[in-house]
Amino acid sequence: MGAYFHSYLNSAQTILASYKFEQPFHVFIKAFFKRNKKYGSRDRKIISSLSYAFFRIGDAAVDLPFNDQVAIGYFLTHDHDNGLLALLQPEWVSDLHTSSQAKCVSLKKVFPSFNEQYLFPGLQHLSASINIEAIKYHHFHQPDFFLKIRPGKKSKIINALTKNQLSFKERTSNALLIHAGTDLQDFIELDKDAVLQDISSQATCNFFPSIKEGRISVWDACAGSGGKSIMAVDHFSNIDLYVSDIREEILTELNRRFKESAIVPKALFCTNLQNSLSKQVVDSNLPKAGVDLIIADVPCTGSGTWARSPEWLRAFDLEMIAEYQNTQKSIVTNLPLHLKANGYLLYITCSVFKQENEEVVEFLEKNCQMELVKQAVVHEQGGDYLFAALLTKKVEG
Repeated sequence: MGAYFHSYLNSAQTILASYKFEQPFHVFIKAFFKRNKKYGSRDRKIISSLSYAFFRIGDAAVDLPFNDQVAIGYFLTHDHDNGLLALLQPEWVSDLHTSSQAKCVSLKKVFPSFNEQYLFPGLQHLSASINIEAIKYHHFHQPDFFLKIRPGKKSKIINALTKNQLSFKERTSNALLIHAGTDLQDFIELDKDAVLQDISSQATCNFFPSIKEGRISVWDACAGSGGKSIMAVDHFSNIDLYVSDIREEILTELNRRFKESAIVPKALFCTNLQNSLSKQVVDSNLPKAGVDLIIADVPCTGSGTWARSPEWLRAFDLEMIAEYQNTQKSIVTNLPLHLKANGYLLYITCSVFKQENEEVVEFLEKNCQMELVKQAVVHEQGGDYLFAALLTKKVEG
């Protein structure tokens, strides 16, 4: 078996050497295997596992040879051995079921240069409420896979999953944990009955303001895949929804998704909110009096989701944090102009860095006549790290 693992390690090293971080690694390696038919399903699984073991330790062992880095990554991210550790570091096999902290102690006896402070880039830039020790080890495992059940559909979803013997766990009254890789297409009408959405992302609905009288007008300003739009429709009983994004192709997909979801937005439009001319486009699509709530799930480093894409633990340039902050400030600067008096702005990122989170909120308070209602890092068990802040528009006089 040893000869096979040496071959797998060589293949993983060759693949990683050709990866230029121009696309998600899962897309890259899938394309690689499609071009190279010699790898069977077991080969693909093991080589992928070794590659992700390499990514998930960031730069904590960057001065060590490739095989040692993979062994360290495999040790820290697995609780059983498929033969790799028995070959490379047999003394670690008995420690596979210990905690991440205990594993780090064990491996430092062999590799004293291993540095936990580099498991995650930019620890010095974290939002204040994030536990440094927790986030260092958070990326050792792929986050869980969640469904958000839409109103009135719970019995239908539970019955479909049970009938087809698909395992699940109820995490909240409307959130189900599903085994990663489960194919739901044949059993559930996605978007119509349930939405694939991270558990932490689902929890941002707790930041929606309490507006009980009449219809509520909501503008999802950076809609992306539309998850927050669907969540807003499901949360508020009477809603006029306005949706925009900078990308035309996103809007095409959103239009399809909204049809599946039985959602009819008041307006669906494309605009670049960093452009000074965007105000004219927005004004032509929103009510003249403004809206009650703006959801701004802004572009960011994505650092709160790096457990899903651990390649960025190896490649992220910390100088990009400031660039993203500039983008975020540019986007949010004019958003309050489109709010009603006493309207609300919900600012969201999937970042763990204070420059993208609390510092942008401070910018809104100081420069945009906004007042903070509440803010927090959102991290539900098994999910991503997000940041959410609800602000309200100050009334002059």
